[in-house]
Amino acid sequence: MTAHILAPLLTEEDRAESAEGAIDPLGLYQIADELAIRLIPDVRERQQRSRWLTILAVGLSLGARFEPDAVAADGRSEPWQVFEWYVVEGLVRQGTQADVAALPGVAKTRRAIHDGLPLSAGRYLKTPSVFGGHGIYRALGRGAGVEVAGQPGETGIELLEAWAHDQGLDGFLGGGGPGAELRGKLEDAVADGLRQGAVARRAGWSGWKAIARHLSPARTGPGEAEVLWRALMDRGAGHRAAVLEQLTADAGLAQWDAHRAERPFHEWLRERAGDELRRLLDAVLAYERWSRLLQDAFEDCLYRLSRERDRIRPAQLADEPAVRAAHAEAPEAFADAAARLEPFEPEASQFQQAFAGLSEPSDAAAWVDALLEHHRRVQRKKPPHGKNPWLERFDDGAAVIRPDYLRDAAARRDGSYVHGYRTPSLVSFARDLGKIR
Repeated sequence: MTAHILAPLLTEEDRAESAEGAIDPLGLYQIADELAIRLIPDVRERQQRSRWLTILAVGLSLGARFEPDAVAADGRSEPWQVFEWYVVEGLVRQGTQADVAALPGVAKTRRAIHDGLPLSAGRYLKTPSVFGGHGIYRALGRGAGVEVAGQPGETGIELLEAWAHDQGLDGFLGGGGPGAELRGKLEDAVADGLRQGAVARRAGWSGWKAIARHLSPARTGPGEAEVLWRALMDRGAGHRAAVLEQLTADAGLAQWDAHRAERPFHEWLRERAGDELRRLLDAVLAYERWSRLLQDAFEDCLYRLSRERDRIRPAQLADEPAVRAAHAEAPEAFADAAARLEPFEPEASQFQQAFAGLSEPSDAAAWVDALLEHHRRVQRKKPPHGKNPWLERFDDGAAVIRPDYLRDAAARRDGSYVHGYRTPSLVSFARDLGKIR
């Protein structure tokens, strides 16, 4: 069977606030994300290792030693954040390549170690509450009952018990034994880290090896895996369980392995889905058709502008292949997507409001002009104060591309999804938990 390869986890760039908006130039993402949340609640595209829920539960348990409003000397880092610094540094120092695969903050942690400096808020990710391990997995932790109001929930306690048993850490949740010893070591490290506002242990600390041994995202124990799988298979969590059932069956896994793409998998899945899931998949498929048409048309415009590096009028851009296809198909594709989205609010209203202007019959040049103006409006509405458009427009309607957005290839035009709907995350979870052979 084909091996599953973890995609890179893109968390290291973490740039400061900029007037440039280099993602989602057509405002297509929000509706896609809302549909993905309906389909696979609490799972995000960045999530790849389900054992982060165990790490989260351990951090919550350790945090019980501290006051609810405790923060580090830096005035912002809470106990869970200090604990994450130790986890990531321990895995970087003592872990294998598998242990650090898809681990947030690896590059910055390696840099701090190389420079001989303690890991801290200033040397870690700029927005760890979003791009750090706890930030990436917290929604799933809360949805699965691992965390409730900042404390381990029922699932979290069950997970800690299974983890401690698997790891031979009796006493971690109370009493004596090797678990109590490790807990004390970690609590003291976090307490010192809070006081110093940074990691407060040196290279020779024995805790680094213990972290790599007991908390690697790649080394889920058998009892722990069963608790995590039951949490993921919660029937009240949208269609997550239904998709996982099909995905981990031989036929579903073969379908995924054959393409490694969500459109063919969703087309296969809808034929086996119940009515509610089928309606949602129809909406996803129709919305992604619309998204691909617009994205390809925009990419072809960028490619033409990149080749000529001069002012080009909409009538000239209208000759590009993906533009011609989008202009021809837009009225029908819009109507189909609007109909498929109708059962789902606010997505249906958002779709009408955002894209109706690109569905109206017009000549190709007028449609290109509408597409470029749509891009300009999307950029100007981005928080906090708007972003620069990728193109400069002139009074005669001509456009010139800005240097940061030059393209060296035309649009894909392969019908693939523009957005992700969490299937790769589910495959990775199932593999880690032993549900895929």
